[in-house]
Amino acid sequence: MLNIAMTQELSAPQDKVWSTLSDVSTFEKWHALHEEWVQTPPRDLEVGSTMVEKIKIASITDTIEFQVESLRAPEELVLVGAGSTGSMIRLTMNCAARGSGSAVTLELEVTSPLLFGVVGKALQGTFRKKLTATLNGLAEYLA
Repeated sequence: MLNIAMTQELSAPQDKVWSTLSDVSTFEKWHALHEEWVQTPPRDLEVGSTMVEKIKIASITDTIEFQVESLRAPEELVLVGAGSTGSMIRLTMNCAARGSGSAVTLELEVTSPLLFGVVGKALQGTFRKKLTATLNGLAEYLA
C-alpha cells in the first residue's frame, strides 16, 4: 500500500481554491494524474456521486470508477475508487484558510498489485512526483 500526503500553501483564498477542488471538471487543467473523463462527472458533487476517470502513472493507464465518500465544503473532498488494474484509490483533498490564502493537502492512498517489487518502487516515486506536479498545477491554475 502507498500512502502519500503533501501540503502546499497557496495565495488564493479558501473559497476560490475550494471551488476549483470541488469542480472536478477542472482536473484536466491542473491534476497531473488525470488523463480524461470516461464518464462525465456531475456538475454539482454530493456524497454518493460517481464518475469514471482515466489516470496515468508512468506508462500505466488505469480506469477508475470514483465515488464521493465525503464532502465538507469548503474544507474536504474525499474520492474513493476501484480501478481496472485491481487498484483501490482514496484521494483526500483538504483546503484550510491561512490568512488571506489557503493550504491544500492532498493525501493519496493506493493499494494495487502493481506496487510490489522493482516496478512498485518506481511507481511510488512517480506518484510522489505526480502529486507535487498536481499541487504546482493547482497553484498555477489559480494564479
